[in-house]
Amino acid sequence: MAIEDIEGKLGTAEDLTRYVRDLIAAAGADAPSAEATARAVVDASSRGVDTHGVRLVPWYLEMVEGGRVNTRPNLTFTQKAAAVGHVDSDDGFGHRASFRAIEEGCAMAATSGIAAVTVGRSTHHGATGVYTLAAARNGFAALGMTHADPAVVPHGGTRAFFGTNPISFAVPAPNGEPVLLDMATSSIPFNRVLLRRATGTPLPPEIAVDAGGDFTTDPHATVALKSLGGGTFGYKGAGLAAMVDILCSAFTGMGHGATFAPFNGPDYSKPIPIGHFFLVLNPATFQALSLFDARIAAFLDDLRNAPAHPGQRIMAPGDPEHEEAIRRRERGVPIDRVTWKALAVAAKKYGVAPPRVTDTADVADNRETAAG
Repeated sequence: MAIEDIEGKLGTAEDLTRYVRDLIAAAGADAPSAEATARAVVDASSRGVDTHGVRLVPWYLEMVEGGRVNTRPNLTFTQKAAAVGHVDSDDGFGHRASFRAIEEGCAMAATSGIAAVTVGRSTHHGATGVYTLAAARNGFAALGMTHADPAVVPHGGTRAFFGTNPISFAVPAPNGEPVLLDMATSSIPFNRVLLRRATGTPLPPEIAVDAGGDFTTDPHATVALKSLGGGTFGYKGAGLAAMVDILCSAFTGMGHGATFAPFNGPDYSKPIPIGHFFLVLNPATFQALSLFDARIAAFLDDLRNAPAHPGQRIMAPGDPEHEEAIRRRERGVPIDRVTWKALAVAAKKYGVAPPRVTDTADVADNRETAAG
């Protein structure tokens, strides 16, 4: 969602990172947990992934206050084989555990060429692309995924069974930002429904259903989502969701998503131990880096220059987020008004100084004036 589409406040990534870190630390989290969570959510918001960005912070604080999240976990890593490892998050913030998994995966892949790292007893970790992108910026390709509580109706079903179960893939690209795919296996992430509720905007047609199982564009009436592919081809998204659930449950030792209590409460007193799965690849093990880079560059050039309809252009995975990141570096990172109000309440409660911000309306007004 572009800056001008969000009614609220604008701040710099640096100020917002400090703000989020201080809020989570004031709620009781140790420094590594607060740092990792702030890094993850601001990274997402900075690239326009607002559904999994700073707007999640009030929810995270609610989970901390309820006791669902261990704010001072004994995070451990066990290397099970030359290229296999497991991170036990000890019910701590999933962001910290996921960054640790990527770090360990990159270290193993540097020598073995490939590494699989599972995460167990974790919590919600925000945008999965944050972690695969971290690997790609370090020269590695990475595949990441996580499962979630039931929110998606399986193909032909009448009740939610799968989580939105996202998949992310990132690979370094020469002379530019990494290629980044970060997608839910549902029609949209459920957090987009929550964001649309907060911003008062309708959903696209035929991606969400109401209590009767009928399609709806009303985010307030939405109770579940359709799998990627919709009513006709939803078996494709459902198949991907099943794959994610298996890798994040059977391979991590956690239960599958349909066994989870609702992420959004109302009970936040007990942990919901979820799993994450990461695969890290070292390009230099597969090809000479010069050849690998040349192949990636040729692929991106050919893709972006492929024929397109008039007025449209073809973009590689991650291009829209990269372009939005440039705009947000120039004008600021927007926080919707509902989230901003919730953050302000938390800041007052914990005695945390708010960041310097401006109104998003000022940016929109300036943009319209400049356009004549």
